[in-house]
Formats: sequence, structure tokens, C-alpha cells
Amino acid sequence: MQVAGCDVTYNTHSSANVPAIVVSPGETFRVRTQLNGGGWLRSEDDQWDPSKSRGPNLAVVIGVEGARPGDTLAVDVISVEPGPLAYTGFAGWRNPLSQRVWPNGWDVVTKTVRVRDGYALWSDALKIPVRPMIGTLGVAPAGAAVSNQVAGRHGGNMDVQEVRPGTTVYLGVEVEGALLHVGDLHAAMGDDEVAHSALECAGEVELRVRLVDGCRPHEWIRMEDATHIMAVAVDPDMQEALALAMRELISWMVEGFGFDVREAYLLLGSVMEARSTLVHGYEGYPVTYICKVAKEYLRPDPAFVPYRGEMPKEGRRP
Repeated sequence: MQVAGCDVTYNTHSSANVPAIVVSPGETFRVRTQLNGGGWLRSEDDQWDPSKSRGPNLAVVIGVEGARPGDTLAVDVISVEPGPLAYTGFAGWRNPLSQRVWPNGWDVVTKTVRVRDGYALWSDALKIPVRPMIGTLGVAPAGAAVSNQVAGRHGGNMDVQEVRPGTTVYLGVEVEGALLHVGDLHAAMGDDEVAHSALECAGEVELRVRLVDGCRPHEWIRMEDATHIMAVAVDPDMQEALALAMRELISWMVEGFGFDVREAYLLLGSVMEARSTLVHGYEGYPVTYICKVAKEYLRPDPAFVPYRGEMPKEGRRP
């Protein structure tokens, strides 16, 4: 099995980045990832401060043989193994969300923990169950390089907890070889990553990539696991991020499962699961939103007849 090391990492998603290894479709491989801001964390005594970060979200790059623009790359997440140390931290003076939540004059607020036996050891009295995930996963965009601090249609720093073992992430290939970027592992992360970091760690992941035949390019990121199909979108406006993710999910229900658009919308009103997973707090920075529906509900009603009369006039209901 090929193993990609983290000796060379990148802080942007770019077509100019050089892959550590090149894999074939269907191949399983491993990636050793760097801590999001560099290799400074070596013991429990090491504490984060902004001067130590060499990020954002350093990523290892993987080339995919035969991947071409317009293809859909399926990335199967097989395992995510966090390293023995993790940290979380932020500087109050540069975290606008913390100022909204609790106006403060804080300098650096941080904590380093050991990860052992499936738990992050927060204190003698508190253990946090490890829920390992990949924070940054994306392909190279066709245009200008994009900072690993943000996400977009190419993927990137999505920070979605569902990017974990058992999930497949579908990404639209934009450049030859796809150039899959992998990094920013978390031992655990709360919704919205409100501290501007989760339990950040180095580690190792096992992945498999496939090129999906007959899958049209989609607007946003699609994912699935054993129980759900999901869509992820980003936008600076949270309501727009929700609308974009929901539109992508409805499109999947229509194209893949035979729903009428109206029925899909009605059904999601009763069973959809949705939330924001990343809120930067900075003006103009994108919010990540995920919308998902359990596969048990993906059975359209063959007798469903949507309203087909004339559209109402002057605001009157039909």
C-alpha cells in the first residue's frame, strides 16, 4: 500500500501543488497528515500561540491517475487515526465570534491534551470520546489558488464532522490528476468550531479513490454513508448556505431516486437533518452548512401529483 508522508505540505488548494504520491482509481492508500499549523506540538507541555502556526490547515496532496476535468471523484474514508496529542486554542483579540458571545480582553486561550484509548483526556475528571474526522479535504480548483482556511465547490476546509470513517465524499474534478488535498485532522469537533479550532491533531488516514461513471458534475459537495445522503455548501450568508445545500440535496433526490421536486421539498420539511458546522465569525467569510436525509426515506410516492394549475395572480392563493 502506498503511503504519502507529510514532509511537503501546502496551505492552499492549487493546481501548482506537487503530489506526494499518485494513485490509481480503486486504489487504497494512506496519508500521514501534519498538525493544522505545523509540527510544533511534541509534548503535553507544549502550548499553542499564534506565532507557532504555519498554516492554515497544512495539506498533503495526492494525484489520481486518469482524473480529468468534469469527472466526479469519490473519496472513501476508511479510517482516521489521530495522533497521541491534540490542542485547541484561539486568541480572544482576533476571534470576533468570541467577542460577540462574551465580550473580552482575552489574549491566548488554549489547552493541550493527550489522546489515548479512544478518549481525549481533558482533565482528571473529564474524558472526551474521540470522534476522528478530516477537516480539510478537496481537489485543486481550476483557477487561482484558494487558501486552506476556507471551503468552496472544490471542497477545502469544510470542517464537517461527517467526513469520517464510513463516509464517501464526491468532489468535482477541475484539473488533470484531481490533486486531492488532505489535512486538518480533528480528534473531536463541536458544531461551528466556535473556538476557531477543535481538538486539532496530526495523524494518519486511509482512503480509497474512485472515478464515478455517469455522474454529472454537481454544484456542491455530495456525501453519503450507510444511513444518509448529504450535501454541503458554503456561503457568507448562513441562510444562503442552507439554501444551496438543500438545493443540492433535492437535486440528488430527483436525479438519483426519482422524486418530483415538490415532493422532495415537502418530505425534507418533515425529515431533513441540517446544521452549520463552521462559522468563522469574520465579515465575509463563508459558513459551512450540511443538509442530510436518511436513506430509509428515499422512496418517492408514485401516486404523488403536484399542483399543476395556473400560478396564482396578484398574490392570491389558487
